[in-house]
Amino acid sequence: MKVQAMLSVRHGARAVEFYKAAFGAVETFRVEAPDGAVVVRLKAGEGEFWVADESPEHQNFSPETLRGSTVRMVLVVGDPDGIFERAVIAGGTVVWPVEDQEYGWRVGRLADPFGHHWEIGKPLAGRG
Repeated sequence: MKVQAMLSVRHGARAVEFYKAAFGAVETFRVEAPDGAVVVRLKAGEGEFWVADESPEHQNFSPETLRGSTVRMVLVVGDPDGIFERAVIAGGTVVWPVEDQEYGWRVGRLADPFGHHWEIGKPLAGRG
């Protein structure tokens, strides 16, 4: 079994470009409607996730519409500081910087330009 998140966003094509720049994601599947709305599967490292333009008629709402999100994405990487900085340069907003946490992780949190929050980190040696 494999679970993959599908992130609903406004401006899906722009979101895909952000995830490519921020996380080095690559497209593995794409459908584009005549109005420009997209459904895209992205691969980032070993993980995959989907991005789709929101469609209220299908009960898919973006964080902008909801004024918040019901999900946080967790990106486990070997270099959280480097990936975090790359995502900030690409347009992410720091919620809290990457730091060693007392529960055994080095992690930071950012909001992407489309309202989704990403915790980027790794377990500290011998922990988590």
